[in-house]
Amino acid sequence: MKIIKQYWGRKDSLSLRKALESCPIEGDERGQSFVYKRYYGYLMAIALRYTNEQMEAEEVVNESFIKCFRRLSTFVMNADDEILDKTFKAWLARITVNTAIDALRAKKSVDFFDDISAEELKTHSVMISDSLEVEDILKLLNRIPEIQRSIFNMFEIEGYSHEEIAEKLNIPESTSRTYLTRAKQRLRKLYQEEIDVLQNSKILKGG
Repeated sequence: MKIIKQYWGRKDSLSLRKALESCPIEGDERGQSFVYKRYYGYLMAIALRYTNEQMEAEEVVNESFIKCFRRLSTFVMNADDEILDKTFKAWLARITVNTAIDALRAKKSVDFFDDISAEELKTHSVMISDSLEVEDILKLLNRIPEIQRSIFNMFEIEGYSHEEIAEKLNIPESTSRTYLTRAKQRLRKLYQEEIDVLQNSKILKGG
């Protein structure tokens, strides 16, 4: 099943409710196109938190829409249009996160133990509280290793527990904790480097 984009250029009078109601109808591509166009950017932002490869993120997004349309009969539509938009958006986001996690787990190139010592695997790392602003963190996420970025997303942003992360990625729970700790340490270091650059720049300019 391919996502249809042919209606992007036309003025769309559909509402979200009408589009969702029409999606299950065989051959009705207009409703699917409406949903795809409306939420494509939102899902891409989620996918790019798990991979900084544009093509891979697009694959995750397209697969997420396919799953959405296949499972649409299981989604309960609220009678209030504003609530409907919020609940559908949250439902789509969860599908996208799970699809991105599946893609990560399927990558044969990912070695979850590439930089963790045996001693670290035996130790449950103490969580590091951080004061980084959310926007700053998101900007720096693409500069840390993929597995660290993914576990940080799953725990701090999506709300998964370490137990759930371990189950989804088929890794020890202590490994999830270790990678989260490392992600926070790297983010803090990168953040401090950004601050230092700004301060040095001001000094050079006489500010």
